[in-house]
Amino acid sequence: MASQTLITGATGFIGRALTRSLVARGEAVRVLARSRAKARALFGDHVEIVTGDLADAAVLARACRDMEQVYHVAGSYRFGLRHRAELWRTNVAGTENLLQAAHDAGVERVVHLSSGGVLEGRTGALITEEDFPAAPPRWSAYKNSKWHAEQRALAWARRGLPVVIASTTCPIGRGDEAPTPTGRMIRDFLQRRFPFACHTGLNFIAIDDLSDGLQQVAAFGQPGERYLLSHENMWLKDFLLQLAEETDLPPPAFCLPGPLVRVIGAAGEVVDLLSPRGAGTARVCLETSLQASRCQFFSHAKAARELGWRPVQPIAQAVREAVAWFRGEAELDLPQATAEAPVGSHVP
Repeated sequence: MASQTLITGATGFIGRALTRSLVARGEAVRVLARSRAKARALFGDHVEIVTGDLADAAVLARACRDMEQVYHVAGSYRFGLRHRAELWRTNVAGTENLLQAAHDAGVERVVHLSSGGVLEGRTGALITEEDFPAAPPRWSAYKNSKWHAEQRALAWARRGLPVVIASTTCPIGRGDEAPTPTGRMIRDFLQRRFPFACHTGLNFIAIDDLSDGLQQVAAFGQPGERYLLSHENMWLKDFLLQLAEETDLPPPAFCLPGPLVRVIGAAGEVVDLLSPRGAGTARVCLETSLQASRCQFFSHAKAARELGWRPVQPIAQAVREAVAWFRGEAELDLPQATAEAPVGSHVP
């Protein structure tokens, strides 16, 4: 008999890949979505749709009813101090609400998706699941919210709810509609809005490998444990060179030093805080500028050892798929690949 599975955040980049994979495997999938029309457009009649969000206890109770497992993928992915209240409401309070509903419904397994960016390793060492900081990050509203959300998940695990944490790095591939910060880098590169780089160490994972990893966490992960789903460690300049090779566009000509990036980030934060509500997030804020000066290289050894999971898709292939997908978006007015194309400002 097919498993009864609930997915929150199913219409997002990660959620839609996971949903389609589970449907293809014959799972009986229910999705929690704010937009019924969007969920129906993405999945047709292959899923059951519950309309609502993480703030509504009655909706969550209905969504969790009769479910064997829950993938909690939904979350707010914004940077900048102006978004603190929204990030807390969605990522922390929303997670608490969902875990309460899952507990009340007797769900047998919950996979809570978190961010590997919360982890902080030692200089020169690969980051592992053990590198969860003792205190929440300062000046990083997004990471702060994810730190607290993980604490809520761990607290529920201690109380007997079978919740497992999956921490992902930078997902990449087709379908990054919002987009995520990784997708935004690719989109900005295509639009010639990426004139300079910085000394940033990143880790990328193909979206299909991430979807498979989440399913392995659900099947074999131990409650109260954290599993890193990561793949290729890469310096930003090398990632941009890979994009240049794939797109026939030139990579950024120079790399900004960390102190200058942080000055730009502080200025962007001030502008963002002073902007009218509803205005777009600053392209560079304090949180993103601090991240731009870090090296976060990860190890997925624990997931390989305990779950039998290993990523298989080369990042170059995922980049190729992402570029093709972004170039197919009608709303993008992309310039031709000429050396004279104008550029704007961007710090990832």
